[in-house]
Amino acid sequence: MDPGPEGPRRYGADDRRLRLASAACALALVVAAAGLARSLTPSGASAAPSSSAPKVVALTPFAANSMALMGVFPEAIGQTLGGDRRYVSGLRTTPRIPMSHPNGPNMELLLTYGPSLIFSSPQWAAGRDAMEQIAGRVVNADPSSIAGSYRKVSEIARLVGRKARGERLVTQMKRSVRRSTQGISSRPRVMLILGVGRTPWAFLGDSWGGEIVGRAGGRLLTGGAGGRGFARISNEVVIAENPEVIIAVPHANADEITPELKAQLREQWAGTGAADSGRIYFSDDNSLLQAGTDIGTTIRKVRRFLGNG
Repeated sequence: MDPGPEGPRRYGADDRRLRLASAACALALVVAAAGLARSLTPSGASAAPSSSAPKVVALTPFAANSMALMGVFPEAIGQTLGGDRRYVSGLRTTPRIPMSHPNGPNMELLLTYGPSLIFSSPQWAAGRDAMEQIAGRVVNADPSSIAGSYRKVSEIARLVGRKARGERLVTQMKRSVRRSTQGISSRPRVMLILGVGRTPWAFLGDSWGGEIVGRAGGRLLTGGAGGRGFARISNEVVIAENPEVIIAVPHANADEITPELKAQLREQWAGTGAADSGRIYFSDDNSLLQAGTDIGTTIRKVRRFLGNG
Protein backbone atom coordinates (compact mmCIF):
# COMPACT_ATOMS: atom_id res chain seq x y z
CA MET A 1 0.00 0.00 0.00
CA ASP A 2 1.18 3.52 -0.79
CA PRO A 3 2.24 5.13 2.51
CA GLY A 4 1.24 8.61 1.43
CA PRO A 5 3.25 11.81 1.58
CA GLU A 6 3.61 12.04 5.33
CA GLY A 7 3.17 8.43 6.39
CA PRO A 8 0.28 7.44 8.67
CA ARG A 9 -1.57 10.50 9.97
CA ARG A 10 -2.11 10.87 13.71
CA TYR A 11 -5.57 11.47 15.13
CA GLY A 12 -6.98 11.48 18.59
CA ALA A 13 -8.77 8.32 19.75
CA ASP A 14 -12.24 9.90 19.58
CA ASP A 15 -11.57 11.32 16.13
CA ARG A 16 -10.30 7.98 14.89
CA ARG A 17 -13.32 6.09 16.23
CA LEU A 18 -15.67 8.62 14.64
CA ARG A 19 -13.96 8.31 11.24
CA LEU A 20 -14.00 4.51 11.39
CA ALA A 21 -17.64 4.45 12.45
CA SER A 22 -18.66 6.84 9.66
CA ALA A 23 -16.78 4.78 7.08
CA ALA A 24 -18.33 1.57 8.38
CA CYS A 25 -21.84 3.04 8.21
CA ALA A 26 -21.31 4.26 4.66
CA LEU A 27 -20.04 0.86 3.55
CA ALA A 28 -22.89 -0.90 5.32
CA LEU A 29 -25.45 1.24 3.46
CA VAL A 30 -23.84 0.47 0.10
CA VAL A 31 -23.65 -3.25 0.86
CA ALA A 32 -27.30 -3.24 1.94
CA ALA A 33 -28.30 -1.46 -1.26
CA ALA A 34 -26.39 -3.97 -3.35
CA GLY A 35 -28.01 -6.84 -1.48
CA LEU A 36 -31.46 -5.33 -1.94
CA ALA A 37 -30.88 -4.93 -5.67
CA ARG A 38 -29.96 -8.59 -5.91
CA SER A 39 -32.91 -9.72 -3.81
CA LEU A 40 -35.30 -7.93 -6.17
CA THR A 41 -33.95 -9.91 -9.12
CA PRO A 42 -36.14 -12.97 -9.83
CA SER A 43 -34.54 -16.30 -9.08
CA GLY A 44 -32.52 -17.57 -12.02
CA ALA A 45 -32.65 -14.19 -13.77
CA SER A 46 -29.89 -11.62 -14.16
CA ALA A 47 -30.21 -7.96 -13.17
CA ALA A 48 -29.31 -6.90 -16.73
CA PRO A 49 -29.61 -8.51 -20.14
CA SER A 50 -27.08 -11.29 -20.50
CA SER A 51 -24.00 -10.62 -22.61
CA SER A 52 -20.92 -12.57 -23.56
CA ALA A 53 -18.76 -9.73 -22.23
CA PRO A 54 -18.87 -8.68 -18.56
CA LYS A 55 -19.57 -5.13 -17.45
CA VAL A 56 -16.20 -4.08 -16.08
CA VAL A 57 -15.00 -1.26 -13.87
CA ALA A 58 -11.20 -0.91 -13.94
CA LEU A 59 -9.81 0.93 -10.92
CA THR A 60 -6.17 1.13 -12.06
CA PRO A 61 -4.45 2.54 -15.15
CA PHE A 62 -2.88 -0.85 -15.82
CA ALA A 63 -6.17 -2.74 -16.05
CA ALA A 64 -7.98 0.04 -17.91
CA ASN A 65 -5.22 0.49 -20.50
CA SER A 66 -4.84 -3.26 -20.97
CA MET A 67 -8.55 -3.55 -21.76
CA ALA A 68 -8.56 -0.56 -24.11
CA LEU A 69 -5.52 -1.81 -26.00
CA MET A 70 -7.42 -5.06 -26.56
CA GLY A 71 -10.41 -3.14 -27.93
CA VAL A 72 -12.61 -3.52 -24.83
CA PHE A 73 -13.60 -0.48 -22.79
CA PRO A 74 -14.64 -0.42 -19.11
CA GLU A 75 -17.81 1.23 -17.85
CA ALA A 76 -15.72 3.47 -15.59
CA ILE A 77 -12.15 3.85 -14.36
CA GLY A 78 -10.57 4.95 -11.09
CA GLN A 79 -9.10 8.41 -10.67
CA THR A 80 -5.32 8.48 -10.40
CA LEU A 81 -2.79 11.07 -9.38
CA GLY A 82 -1.22 10.71 -12.81
CA GLY A 83 -4.35 12.11 -14.40
CA ASP A 84 -5.13 11.48 -18.06
CA ARG A 85 -1.45 11.10 -18.90
CA ARG A 86 -1.55 7.53 -17.63
CA TYR A 87 -4.49 6.54 -19.82
CA VAL A 88 -4.53 5.73 -23.53
CA SER A 89 -6.46 8.17 -25.69
CA GLY A 90 -9.54 5.97 -25.98
CA LEU A 91 -10.16 6.32 -22.23
CA ARG A 92 -10.00 10.11 -21.96
CA THR A 93 -13.80 10.44 -21.86
CA THR A 94 -14.51 7.32 -19.78
CA PRO A 95 -16.28 8.19 -16.49
CA ARG A 96 -14.03 8.47 -13.42
CA ILE A 97 -14.71 7.11 -9.95
CA PRO A 98 -13.05 8.96 -7.04
CA MET A 99 -10.64 6.80 -5.01
CA SER A 100 -9.63 7.19 -1.37
CA HIS A 101 -7.80 5.21 1.29
CA PRO A 102 -8.40 2.64 2.58
CA ASN A 103 -11.53 1.34 0.85
CA GLY A 104 -10.84 2.45 -2.70
CA PRO A 105 -13.72 3.55 -4.93
CA ASN A 106 -16.71 5.65 -3.97
CA MET A 107 -19.06 2.71 -3.40
CA GLU A 108 -22.30 4.57 -4.03
CA LEU A 109 -21.06 5.75 -7.42
CA LEU A 110 -19.58 2.32 -8.21
CA LEU A 111 -23.00 0.76 -7.61
CA THR A 112 -24.59 2.96 -10.29
CA TYR A 113 -22.44 1.37 -13.02
CA GLY A 114 -23.73 -2.12 -12.24
CA PRO A 115 -20.44 -3.95 -12.87
CA SER A 116 -20.25 -7.73 -12.92
CA LEU A 117 -16.44 -7.61 -12.67
CA ILE A 118 -14.10 -5.15 -10.97
CA PHE A 119 -10.37 -5.00 -11.65
CA SER A 120 -8.84 -3.74 -8.43
CA SER A 121 -5.50 -3.56 -6.61
CA PRO A 122 -4.15 -4.89 -3.27
CA GLN A 123 -4.05 -1.34 -1.93
CA TRP A 124 -7.86 -1.32 -1.91
CA ALA A 125 -8.12 -4.58 0.05
CA ALA A 126 -10.15 -2.94 2.83
CA GLY A 127 -12.99 -2.28 0.40
CA ARG A 128 -12.96 -5.67 -1.28
CA ASP A 129 -15.95 -7.12 0.60
CA ALA A 130 -18.13 -4.13 -0.32
CA MET A 131 -16.99 -4.35 -3.96
CA GLU A 132 -17.82 -8.05 -4.06
CA GLN A 133 -21.32 -7.30 -2.78
CA ILE A 134 -21.73 -4.91 -5.70
CA ALA A 135 -20.11 -6.88 -8.52
CA GLY A 136 -19.84 -10.47 -7.36
CA ARG A 137 -16.30 -10.76 -8.67
CA VAL A 138 -13.27 -8.64 -7.80
CA VAL A 139 -9.89 -9.46 -9.35
CA ASN A 140 -6.52 -8.05 -8.35
CA ALA A 141 -5.25 -7.01 -11.77
CA ASP A 142 -2.43 -4.67 -10.72
CA PRO A 143 1.07 -6.18 -11.03
CA SER A 144 3.99 -5.37 -8.75
CA SER A 145 6.74 -6.40 -11.19
CA ILE A 146 7.49 -6.29 -14.90
CA ALA A 147 7.26 -10.07 -15.22
CA GLY A 148 3.97 -9.94 -13.33
CA SER A 149 2.61 -7.39 -15.80
CA TYR A 150 2.73 -9.93 -18.60
CA ARG A 151 0.81 -12.46 -16.51
CA LYS A 152 -1.78 -9.89 -15.53
CA VAL A 153 -2.38 -8.85 -19.15
CA SER A 154 -3.02 -12.48 -20.01
CA GLU A 155 -5.43 -12.83 -17.09
CA ILE A 156 -7.32 -9.68 -18.06
CA ALA A 157 -7.49 -10.86 -21.68
CA ARG A 158 -8.99 -14.17 -20.62
CA LEU A 159 -11.61 -12.52 -18.39
CA VAL A 160 -12.79 -10.07 -21.08
CA GLY A 161 -12.69 -12.64 -23.90
CA ARG A 162 -9.70 -11.24 -25.81
CA LYS A 163 -7.09 -13.94 -25.42
CA ALA A 164 -5.45 -13.45 -28.83
CA ARG A 165 -5.36 -9.66 -28.43
CA GLY A 166 -3.81 -10.15 -25.00
CA GLU A 167 -1.05 -12.34 -26.41
CA ARG A 168 -0.23 -9.67 -28.99
CA LEU A 169 -0.15 -6.99 -26.30
CA VAL A 170 2.26 -9.03 -24.16
CA THR A 171 4.54 -9.51 -27.18
CA GLN A 172 4.51 -5.76 -27.84
CA MET A 173 5.28 -4.94 -24.19
CA LYS A 174 8.20 -7.38 -24.07
CA ARG A 175 9.64 -5.99 -27.29
CA SER A 176 9.36 -2.43 -25.94
CA VAL A 177 11.13 -3.39 -22.69
CA ARG A 178 13.96 -5.11 -24.60
CA ARG A 179 14.51 -2.08 -26.80
CA SER A 180 14.37 0.35 -23.88
CA THR A 181 17.14 -1.47 -21.98
CA GLN A 182 19.69 -1.69 -24.79
CA GLY A 183 22.95 0.31 -24.81
CA ILE A 184 23.13 1.27 -21.14
CA SER A 185 26.53 2.87 -20.62
CA SER A 186 26.62 4.03 -16.99
CA ARG A 187 25.16 2.95 -13.65
CA PRO A 188 24.81 5.92 -11.31
CA ARG A 189 23.76 5.63 -7.66
CA VAL A 190 20.08 6.56 -7.44
CA MET A 191 17.59 7.27 -4.68
CA LEU A 192 13.92 7.07 -5.58
CA ILE A 193 11.93 8.93 -2.94
CA LEU A 194 8.17 8.91 -2.37
CA GLY A 195 6.16 11.49 -0.48
CA VAL A 196 8.48 14.43 -0.61
CA GLY A 197 7.28 16.20 2.51
CA ARG A 198 8.51 16.11 6.07
CA THR A 199 8.81 12.31 5.96
CA PRO A 200 10.37 10.80 2.82
CA TRP A 201 9.99 7.14 1.95
CA ALA A 202 12.57 5.22 -0.06
CA PHE A 203 11.45 2.89 -2.84
CA LEU A 204 12.93 -0.55 -2.25
CA GLY A 205 14.19 -2.93 -4.92
CA ASP A 206 11.01 -4.98 -5.11
CA SER A 207 8.77 -1.96 -5.72
CA TRP A 208 7.52 -1.09 -9.20
CA GLY A 209 9.65 2.05 -9.35
CA GLY A 210 12.67 0.28 -7.87
CA GLU A 211 12.62 -2.32 -10.63
CA ILE A 212 12.18 0.35 -13.30
CA VAL A 213 15.26 2.21 -12.00
CA GLY A 214 17.27 -1.01 -12.09
CA ARG A 215 16.22 -1.76 -15.66
CA ALA A 216 17.18 1.81 -16.63
CA GLY A 217 20.72 1.26 -15.35
CA GLY A 218 20.51 2.80 -11.88
CA ARG A 219 22.03 1.34 -8.73
CA LEU A 220 19.19 1.81 -6.25
CA LEU A 221 20.10 3.17 -2.82
CA THR A 222 17.75 2.46 0.09
CA GLY A 223 19.63 3.73 3.12
CA GLY A 224 20.13 0.17 4.27
CA ALA A 225 16.39 -0.29 4.77
CA GLY A 226 14.86 -3.74 4.51
CA GLY A 227 11.32 -4.95 4.06
CA ARG A 228 9.13 -4.72 1.03
CA GLY A 229 7.86 -1.87 -1.10
CA PHE A 230 8.84 1.27 0.75
CA ALA A 231 10.82 2.20 3.85
CA ARG A 232 10.54 5.34 5.92
CA ILE A 233 13.84 7.24 6.00
CA SER A 234 15.06 10.73 6.89
CA ASN A 235 16.68 13.53 4.94
CA GLU A 236 19.84 12.83 6.93
CA VAL A 237 19.89 9.31 5.47
CA VAL A 238 19.44 10.72 1.96
CA ILE A 239 22.44 13.00 2.48
CA ALA A 240 24.54 10.19 4.01
CA GLU A 241 23.82 7.93 1.02
CA ASN A 242 25.07 10.70 -1.29
CA PRO A 243 23.18 9.61 -4.42
CA GLU A 244 24.35 10.85 -7.78
CA VAL A 245 20.73 11.11 -8.92
CA ILE A 246 17.56 11.68 -6.89
CA ILE A 247 14.14 11.05 -8.43
CA ALA A 248 11.35 12.45 -6.29
CA VAL A 249 7.85 11.00 -6.66
CA PRO A 250 5.47 13.46 -4.99
CA HIS A 251 2.23 11.88 -3.83
CA ALA A 252 0.19 14.76 -5.20
CA ASN A 253 -1.29 16.10 -8.39
CA ALA A 254 1.08 17.80 -10.81
CA ASP A 255 -0.31 21.29 -10.13
CA GLU A 256 0.55 20.87 -6.44
CA ILE A 257 4.26 20.45 -7.18
CA THR A 258 5.16 24.11 -7.03
CA PRO A 259 8.53 25.71 -7.78
CA GLU A 260 8.72 26.59 -4.08
CA LEU A 261 8.38 22.92 -3.10
CA LYS A 262 11.06 21.91 -5.58
CA ALA A 263 13.42 24.58 -4.25
CA GLN A 264 12.76 23.44 -0.68
CA LEU A 265 13.64 19.86 -1.51
CA ARG A 266 16.82 20.84 -3.32
CA GLU A 267 17.82 22.73 -0.19
CA GLN A 268 16.99 19.77 2.07
CA TRP A 269 19.24 17.48 0.03
CA ALA A 270 22.04 19.99 -0.42
CA GLY A 271 25.47 18.41 -0.19
CA THR A 272 24.58 15.29 -2.14
CA GLY A 273 26.12 14.67 -5.52
CA ALA A 274 22.63 14.89 -7.01
CA ALA A 275 22.03 18.39 -5.62
CA ASP A 276 25.52 19.65 -6.45
CA SER A 277 25.21 18.53 -10.07
CA GLY A 278 21.59 19.60 -10.50
CA ARG A 279 20.38 16.04 -10.94
CA ILE A 280 17.27 16.09 -8.75
CA TYR A 281 14.28 15.20 -10.91
CA PHE A 282 10.53 15.03 -10.26
CA SER A 283 8.23 12.33 -11.64
CA ASP A 284 4.64 13.48 -11.14
CA ASP A 285 2.77 11.24 -13.60
CA ASN A 286 2.45 8.24 -11.22
CA SER A 287 4.40 6.03 -13.65
CA LEU A 288 6.98 5.02 -11.01
CA LEU A 289 4.42 4.48 -8.28
CA GLN A 290 1.82 2.39 -10.09
CA ALA A 291 2.20 -0.21 -12.82
CA GLY A 292 1.35 0.62 -16.41
CA THR A 293 1.41 -1.03 -19.82
CA ASP A 294 3.82 1.73 -20.94
CA ILE A 295 6.84 0.04 -19.32
CA GLY A 296 9.29 0.73 -22.11
CA THR A 297 8.34 4.41 -22.19
CA THR A 298 8.82 4.69 -18.42
CA ILE A 299 12.24 3.02 -18.57
CA ARG A 300 13.33 5.44 -21.29
CA LYS A 301 12.15 8.38 -19.19
CA VAL A 302 14.26 7.21 -16.24
CA ARG A 303 17.24 6.60 -18.54
CA ARG A 304 17.12 10.27 -19.51
CA PHE A 305 17.24 11.19 -15.81
CA LEU A 306 20.26 8.91 -15.35
CA GLY A 307 22.10 10.15 -18.43
CA ASN A 308 21.58 6.83 -20.20
CA GLY A 309 18.99 8.08 -22.66
